Amino acid sequence: MSAFERNALLAAVRRRAAERRRAQPLERLKDLVAPDSWRRERFLVALTRPELAIIAVCQRRTPAAGALLQEAERPGTRPARQPRPGPRWFAYVDACRAGGAAALAVVTEEDFFGGTLEDLATVAHAKLARLRLDFPLDEAMVYESCLAGADALRLCAADVPENELRALRECCRELGLAVVLEVRDASELTLASALEPEAICVPARDTQLLASLPKGPLMLAAGGIAGLEDLRRVRAAGAQAVLVGEALARSSDPATLLSGWRAGL
Repeated sequence: MSAFERNALLAAVRRRAAERRRAQPLERLKDLVAPDSWRRERFLVALTRPELAIIAVCQRRTPAAGALLQEAERPGTRPARQPRPGPRWFAYVDACRAGGAAALAVVTEEDFFGGTLEDLATVAHAKLARLRLDFPLDEAMVYESCLAGADALRLCAADVPENELRALRECCRELGLAVVLEVRDASELTLASALEPEAICVPARDTQLLASLPKGPLMLAAGGIAGLEDLRRVRAAGAQAVLVGEALARSSDPATLLSGWRAGL
């Protein structure tokens, strides 16, 4: 994604967040959300295992890949008015659970990825730890993540100034929400160490950066995981967990694909 596209995405995130604040102000969110350390523990326990943990990404589309979990049209309705999520969404979530996914990462950004905040609640029946994948820019997005059922929240080191990133991290700590800090290069990795996140996520293709991650936080890899060889490669570089989205969403049988990967590891 280019810098121009990233800026457009963040502008859309701000606009949607402002819309949600008009319906549910920060003060109301603070009344509704209580600290709960089990959020963090659920996420860490789910990913702390001897083998590589596979986090299944639930997303309807991406700017690069296009539609991934598109629901079939229903007679007599316009696609834009169809209830979301639909049967394919639930079938995918159930397949990921059956295949042995360690956790679910739910993409909630609307304009570029087709998600909604409510999607976090729709996967609760899977009884797996939930990571919200969005682009948090303010404290209210942390509170709403908890209210929607997230156990962990991704923060992107490149998206907000350092002082604001520290404030978001502290808010997550106070509420018991685990932080997955996404970094893209060594300079951002230095910042990541100071923030003490529960997990650090780096591009799966950058095995050198993955191998340089500090001890302590869980080591995650994401992006471009297409098959068993990619999983073995990131595991050899030190990854403890990996996020997989497109390969699972495009599979006709995600459960069998996942269980096969796990057996092959």
